[in-house]
Amino acid sequence: MRPFVVHRHSGHRGAVYALAVRQGRVLSGSGDGMVAAWGKDAASGEAVAQIGQSVFALAVLDHLDILLIGTEVGDLHVVDLSDRREAQRMVLHRRGIYRIVALDDQRVACAGGDGSLSVWGVRRDARGPQLTLQRHIPMAEEKVRDIAMDPARGQVAVACGDGTVRVLDAVDLNERLTLEGHVGGATSVAWHPGKPVLLSGGKDGHLRAWHAERGTPLLAQPAHRAGIYALAFDPRGALLATASRDKTAKVWRADDLEPLMRLDRTAGGHTHSVNHLCWLGDHLFTAGDDRMVIEWSSTDGR
Repeated sequence: MRPFVVHRHSGHRGAVYALAVRQGRVLSGSGDGMVAAWGKDAASGEAVAQIGQSVFALAVLDHLDILLIGTEVGDLHVVDLSDRREAQRMVLHRRGIYRIVALDDQRVACAGGDGSLSVWGVRRDARGPQLTLQRHIPMAEEKVRDIAMDPARGQVAVACGDGTVRVLDAVDLNERLTLEGHVGGATSVAWHPGKPVLLSGGKDGHLRAWHAERGTPLLAQPAHRAGIYALAFDPRGALLATASRDKTAKVWRADDLEPLMRLDRTAGGHTHSVNHLCWLGDHLFTAGDDRMVIEWSSTDGR
C-alpha cells in the first residue's frame, strides 16, 4: 500500500492535540484554544469554539448534541452544539485532560494528567446540557493518558503513566486486571473490534497485545522510535493506525499487525510529533505539533 495525502488542513496557530468526528466532519482542538471542523476532501475549515486555553481532548456526544473539551489545565468545557454556546465549565483535574470517552449514553470518563480518572453523568434537559460528577478515582502517581471502552464486554481500559494498563468493570469501575508492560509509561489503548484483544502503546514505542479476558500477553513489538500517543481502528476493523512522538503515523493490518504504511515527512506527513488520529470513512486524519491536520488515503482505495 502506498499512502498519499488528500489534503493538508491548515489554519491553527498552535499545535493540534485532539481530533473527534461529528456528522461527516472532523473536529480538531489546538494549543491556540480553537476547535475547528474540517470536511472530508475539503481544504477550508470552520471555527466551532474558542475557549482561550490549549485544547488537549475532544469528545462529541451526538445523541445529546454536545461537545466536550478538555484543556491543558484540567478544565472540562461543555459546549451545546445546537447554538455553539458554552453551557458549563467543570474544574476538577489539577493538570491536563488527555482523553474523554463515552462509557454509555449517560456517562463519560476523563483521563487526567494528575493521575486520576473522573466519571461524569451527562444529560440534556430544558436548561441544556448538564454534567454531574459521579466518581473521581486515583489511578497512578503519573499521568493517565488514554481510555478505551469495550461495550461488548463491559470493560474500560486505562493507560497509566506508571507503565500499567488497568482494566475496569464499566458498571462499578472496579479493577479487573492490571497489565504491566510499558517501560516509562503506557500512553494509548484500543480494543480490537473483531477479536478478544486489547492493544496498548507506550513511551517505549512498543505496541502490545493482551487477551481481553485473561490479560495474558499475546504480542510485543517495536512500532515507533518514541511514545505512541494514539491508536485507532478503521470503521471496517481491517486497519489499525498509530500516532507517535517520533513524527510518524503508521498503518497496520489489524489481524496480525503487519505494517502496511509509514506516514512520515517523506510521504508528505508531519514535521513534528503526531499527537492524535481518527478515521472518517476510509480516510485517516492525523494531527501534529506542526499545526497541521493531514488527511490521508491510499492508492488501492483503502
